Amino acid sequence: MPLLSQVSWHIGPTNDHNDYSHDSEKPLADHNNKHDLHLPEIETDLSSEVIKERLLTLSKKGKLPGFDSNSSDGVASVIAHGVPFDSTMLIMHESGKVHFRIKLLKLIPTIFAITLIVTIWPGLPLTEGFLRSFQWYDNLLGKIGIETWHWYLPLTILPAPFVMKSSIAKSRTSGHESALEAIEKLKSVL
Repeated sequence: MPLLSQVSWHIGPTNDHNDYSHDSEKPLADHNNKHDLHLPEIETDLSSEVIKERLLTLSKKGKLPGFDSNSSDGVASVIAHGVPFDSTMLIMHESGKVHFRIKLLKLIPTIFAITLIVTIWPGLPLTEGFLRSFQWYDNLLGKIGIETWHWYLPLTILPAPFVMKSSIAKSRTSGHESALEAIEKLKSVL
């Protein structure tokens, strides 16, 4: 029978925008950061070894995706699925409490950002070649006196940071929801 005695919710500020967790030592007045997301804390009488064994059993049943019992930052870690980028939920055990922290995985967002930047320039000659095939486009550019790159580069470069920021924000929110679902599963075994 699990020894779950209480589940409490804490709010906490983040020190790094790729990592969000609870921090019960900070006063609530400091919690104005929009990246703050609530994660529960589970009180238990189990040891770290027993917790790791129970998590391993749960993962073998397919209930904890991406389970890693060799986490250097805590007892274990699991994947918190996000859209479009996943996160890792670290599971830590201290003083009879199980704490959780979510950290955005950096590989896929980095690849996404590089791809976003690198694909801007090849699009210019493709777009210009296509539009130049229309007589009206050549006539329009002749009258106005601008080149394709004058409008193409601002339209493709300026939105890129906003696309990245929006994607990361969506990933944090959906990763947090996934983490809450995983924590609900953990309550039954802790």
